Amino acid sequence: MAIFKTKGIILKRTNLGEADRILTILTQDRGKIRVVAKGIRKTLSKLAGNCELFTAGNFMLAEGRNLDILTSAEMTECFPGLRKNLKATQSAYYMAEIIEKRLPDDEPHEQIFNLFSECLSELDDNDQTIHPLILPFFEINFLSDTGFEPELYECLACGEKITPEGNFFSVENGGLACPACKADLKISDETIKLLRLILKHKIKNILKIKLNKITEKEITKLIKYYFKNLHPENLKSESFLI
Repeated sequence: MAIFKTKGIILKRTNLGEADRILTILTQDRGKIRVVAKGIRKTLSKLAGNCELFTAGNFMLAEGRNLDILTSAEMTECFPGLRKNLKATQSAYYMAEIIEKRLPDDEPHEQIFNLFSECLSELDDNDQTIHPLILPFFEINFLSDTGFEPELYECLACGEKITPEGNFFSVENGGLACPACKADLKISDETIKLLRLILKHKIKNILKIKLNKITEKEITKLIKYYFKNLHPENLKSESFLI
């Protein structure tokens, strides 16, 4: 029986039988995997304390016939701030459900792992308020990392370089349209600049940007529309978001 070690973050836990659980883990090197944690619901289980939702850790796994078996777990980060702020918890559930529902199993996605880890760190490091760009940052980078990065430099219709003023965003086609070609959503120059920055820089740098309410509302709405166009199915966690 082959044994291997991986670094990951727990996305979901599902009870199995009387004492076991199936854990869905986003790993750094193997993508999203599902493993069986035997006896984890027993009172004296050594696994239980290291396998809470949204905890990061090092996991030792043994290859199983259908699902791999979790043999040991070492927690490296528990993100305690998530449990002190309801909106932070709800946001973590939302990101985790996107990954769990939209990412195929057993396909390496190190960029998604890093994205989720960094966003959890920012949610954890909150002072009772959640920065309004954390979820839009996650959504648009998730789309980008899974092959749906929007075109932000040339008009999708005519191919001309995008210049300031009067531009549009095509939700259906995934990118900008010039004033002559038009599309479904008008987009300000400030939002175009912010989108470009979000897709180039780490979240810590993005959250330092001073954001006016108009741009905040516009970019949140635009990214949400684009995301829902590609993934129209409703998520349970969406109903909890304020």
